[in-house]
Amino acid sequence: MTTTALVPPPGAAPPRSGELKARLRRARRKHRDRSIGDLLTDLYMIAFLIAIYGWAAVDSAGDFLHRQVAAAPSDPGARYWIGVGAGIALAGFVWQGLTTVGPLQVGPAVQSWLASTPLSRRALLAPRFAGLALAGSLGAAVLGAASAAVGRSGGYVWAALAGLAWGTTFAAGTVAAQAVVGRRWPARVLSGFGGLLVLGVVLAHGLWNRAPAAPGTSILPAVALAGVLPAVVLLVLAVRALPRIDRASLSTGARFASAASSAILLLDPSMLAAVVENQRWRAVGRVRSRRFWPGPRWWVLLQADLRRVGRTRASLAWWAVLVLAVYAVAVALPAVAGAVQVIAAYLAADRFAGGLRGISRSAGLRRALGGSDAELKLIHLVVPALAATLWWLATVPAVGAGPPWLAVLLVVGVTATVYRAATRGPMVYGGSVGETPMGNIPVDLIRQVVRGPDVLFVLVAAQILVR
Repeated sequence: MTTTALVPPPGAAPPRSGELKARLRRARRKHRDRSIGDLLTDLYMIAFLIAIYGWAAVDSAGDFLHRQVAAAPSDPGARYWIGVGAGIALAGFVWQGLTTVGPLQVGPAVQSWLASTPLSRRALLAPRFAGLALAGSLGAAVLGAASAAVGRSGGYVWAALAGLAWGTTFAAGTVAAQAVVGRRWPARVLSGFGGLLVLGVVLAHGLWNRAPAAPGTSILPAVALAGVLPAVVLLVLAVRALPRIDRASLSTGARFASAASSAILLLDPSMLAAVVENQRWRAVGRVRSRRFWPGPRWWVLLQADLRRVGRTRASLAWWAVLVLAVYAVAVALPAVAGAVQVIAAYLAADRFAGGLRGISRSAGLRRALGGSDAELKLIHLVVPALAATLWWLATVPAVGAGPPWLAVLLVVGVTATVYRAATRGPMVYGGSVGETPMGNIPVDLIRQVVRGPDVLFVLVAAQILVR
């Protein structure tokens, strides 16, 4: 496709965005070899598979949760308010995720050829905003109905309407916030309020063995109606903010989207983890340099790893959040607290394994530091092991100590899980394949993907069977 038909002659006014996009659509149709019928068939198959497997997942999750509640009954009021607090905190995480990836984003071609021209930015971004708002509202509506189905509390229609209203509010609000500075403060407010609500319920239940009572009637109609006005207001503000969204903001999320799609397609989460780690360190900005205490190489490297943890305060915050999560699960669903303790211990320790991952993925860095590979990896395993041990001690009052040998086994197993996951090498796609009646199974590829979580699965099984 040539660009001569899209560029106006010198001195002429630039074309309107609608006219330019119509020309681009006509040019794309000349190179398209798939008919509209094929596209609709693919969409139908995707929707059909999502509906079938989605309903199976919702039904299985509902059966599992109700069996756990029946096996170890808990206070319904505590369970209700912990769920509300967790939902509010989850809304804050969703806001942070949307603002991290844009939410409006454009690829390099659109950024270079369209976003840098004097075209109307509002007309250029309006279709993308409409698609985002529609996807956010419908996705939240499905999530609300699915949550009501899992809880089997009824009110599926009102739950879907509440998700529709608040999904629209969040999608429009993040677009409006994309045009201003400091757009992540709503995420901190929501996450902080939800976390404080969960903390209050856990403390009330642990100190006085009581919790606020659940409301006698469903509040879903009030929640749905309360989201209508913010949705309308933020839709208007988002449309008015479209011209103020700059090119840098539009291209920031493209890196995350590209890395996420590549990681899913190639089954290699390190692609996305590298981008996230780079963005996290860029957010740290400027740090204060200090000298290391003198000593052997292992002592200096350990100090460097500890200093790296101190400069990423988010890891410490996640450590505390996961401790609170175990206490909340122990109050709301005591039957699954042991399994959640093992999984959360891995997640907490893995946030401190950045140094181990960096050493394992860079042969040049290992050669520059000197020493053997095993020595360098073991030095950088000290901090994750210490984090897992302290985290386990902090969660013992919620789940119980159990046999001493089990606690030692689980802490050592969690540390081994972190080590296996952090030292996983680059993905190799030409490994062995096993022939089965169900077809060929890429054994070597599966082995690489489950490296780390395989040990975690064994630890969860051991925790459940012993307790």
